[in-house]
Amino acid sequence: MSFGTYARRVRDRNLPYGARYSALRCAVERYMPLGFNATWAYITGRAGNVRTDEAALIRALNVLEVSRKARQAELAEFACRRGADKEQRHSRTVTEEEIRYRYGYRWPGPDAHEATLRTVTALWDEHTRLPFPDVPPGPKGGLVELDTSIAGMIWTYLQREGNLHPDHRRLLRDCLADLRGLRLSFPVPSGFFRLRKMAELIAHDALPLIRLAWAGDAAHIAEVFLAARAQMTGLPHLRSDEQTRAWVSDVMLPASVVWVAELHERVVGFAALRGDLLEHLYVTPDAQGSAIGTALLDKAKKARPGGLGLCVFQPNTGARRFYERRRFTLMEEGDGSGNEENLPDARYRWREIDEPRQVEPSGLNEGLTCAFPDVLAHDVTAVVNALPTARHTPSASFRAIVGDDSLTIPARIYNPEPAP
Repeated sequence: MSFGTYARRVRDRNLPYGARYSALRCAVERYMPLGFNATWAYITGRAGNVRTDEAALIRALNVLEVSRKARQAELAEFACRRGADKEQRHSRTVTEEEIRYRYGYRWPGPDAHEATLRTVTALWDEHTRLPFPDVPPGPKGGLVELDTSIAGMIWTYLQREGNLHPDHRRLLRDCLADLRGLRLSFPVPSGFFRLRKMAELIAHDALPLIRLAWAGDAAHIAEVFLAARAQMTGLPHLRSDEQTRAWVSDVMLPASVVWVAELHERVVGFAALRGDLLEHLYVTPDAQGSAIGTALLDKAKKARPGGLGLCVFQPNTGARRFYERRRFTLMEEGDGSGNEENLPDARYRWREIDEPRQVEPSGLNEGLTCAFPDVLAHDVTAVVNALPTARHTPSASFRAIVGDDSLTIPARIYNPEPAP
């Protein structure tokens, strides 16, 4: 029988209560986004004693149905986008990361965060009561390190009452990639599957899904644009809201490569790239400070490793700090004659550190600026600008993670001695 049939049986007062209770369990078997045990634990934990309380039984079903409806709406939009991909034949907007997001362990619906926190708490309690699994000595060191890294993130997430530490965002992605890539000559211990489930739940709860936009996202992108621009004081209002929505749908989306950031089934940010120019990057005010802008910018950087340019309004000091901390170099400041708003602007440029370098006109040596955390970017740039121009690129480099920053440390630099 279908989920709907079991739901009707749960509500049918003409049936014996035991049959209605069993129907709820069968409904969970038809829809269990967290797995059966975790889904059952969450809905009954929310509702109360479903074994004997009819009101609790109905509440549990309602919690399950709200999530299922959100999931159905999400998958309907997903199917439309897949259909549009097939019509265009050569377009593929769905990535492996999104497939994991759509079909992995995740609680769709308005109570997604609460469901994640309760489930991770229960799984963590179970996990900590078990010893580290017995594995062969060879790979044990790497597995212990991976287990420790993920366990530390989960413990911190729970200590912060369900808030992922900012320093753990990139580390979480890296550890998940390591877990998914485990290829061992012995069976993977069940404890690592539990770790992976907790890590994926936290990732889906705290990290945005970055995906390519399609025509069906136009209305959501326009709302993000309008909400973000409304917070920027001093900007002239050039278009009505309806004109802005039409511009997004008819001009920006067809002419640009656009990514959206989706968090809890809601578009909360977008980035639009035309050629090597990042024309737009906006995040809704309520989602700012959640590394969504950084995630969108990272996607644009990966798409244009040879270089990425952008313009910001000079009075927008927040945006300027954001880009400067992410290793964008100020190229020039203009009078605003090149933008619709006629406001003074600033042009920035970024280039991937690993590509062959040409010396910047200012003598800036990016091999040094990329070796320091973003928080020091302003001071480092000031010092590097005072150094004589480097005649050669570093002989080699290595990568390091410091907090949420990925650093490239040069093995040897060749700056001439400064003049007295």
